[in-house]
Amino acid sequence: MRGAVSLAERFGISKLVIASTLIALGTGLPTIAVNVFLVIFGDNGSDIAIGNAIGTNYVNIGLGLGIPAFLITIITKYQVFEKEIPIYLCIMALLTAFMFDGVISTTEGIIILVVYIITLFVIYQYSTREKLDVIDHEQVDIDTSTISNIKKDEKIISKSVIYILIGFILLVTSSIFLVSQTNRFSIDFDISPYILGVTLIGIGTSIPMIYTSIRSAKKGYTDIIVGNVFGSTIANISLGIGLPAIFVPLILNKEIITDVYNFNILNIFVIFGLLIEMKLLGKNKSFNWVSGLIIVLFYIVYLLSKLGVF
Repeated sequence: MRGAVSLAERFGISKLVIASTLIALGTGLPTIAVNVFLVIFGDNGSDIAIGNAIGTNYVNIGLGLGIPAFLITIITKYQVFEKEIPIYLCIMALLTAFMFDGVISTTEGIIILVVYIITLFVIYQYSTREKLDVIDHEQVDIDTSTISNIKKDEKIISKSVIYILIGFILLVTSSIFLVSQTNRFSIDFDISPYILGVTLIGIGTSIPMIYTSIRSAKKGYTDIIVGNVFGSTIANISLGIGLPAIFVPLILNKEIITDVYNFNILNIFVIFGLLIEMKLLGKNKSFNWVSGLIIVLFYIVYLLSKLGVF
């Protein structure tokens, strides 16, 4: 993320684009990398990959959005609610539709990736048409500073490329190691590969997302939280599921499909949580500790049910 942000700023790419795409993509990279290696090299890779993507999305919404709501009332700007959230819901609807026949084919994986590319283009178009006011500039600046403490004029292209290469090598290496240990994890914990993906691996690959959200909440940059959460979840769906499906069609069992339906229900709670707090004639929507508590409890209940507690 540090290298990508540096290069983007070096070439004059809008900081709004950086905040809503690169940072969100960076926090989703662990999920994406693990899933690609799972379907290519892992036994029962499809089950764990789907479980990882779904589990990560549950954590993103349940904890990445819920925990910061305990720390600060999250004010969602009109632009985010009007653009990014509808795009996220459309991609979730597309994924749900593709799951009806119990498999995500190579063709469907390509379609999901194409939609993601279009999404990035739409976000870029919006960012070039709208001018950021002073507060927006400050929030995006702080958000990028959570990734790097290096001053802009000290960044050079070569250092940025080195950061990207080192990060990529470490990410690939750790992903290969995790894939090699999945069967052992499944046996040691006596759980199915899918449940392993939803719980242990899903939570582990979500840590960057949770950390970024909590840090942003402590600094009071609420709009960044929502943009990062939904942007990262869009990346997880599009690249965490769409990209692996290009290599190997993903076979879905009934439990997976049920979990996707439940995740859509969670999305409804989140959207209504924002709508309930909104001012009818205002441009901002708030997400307070009550809404945060509801979705955190939803996630806890879901997690405990997956672990067989009840």
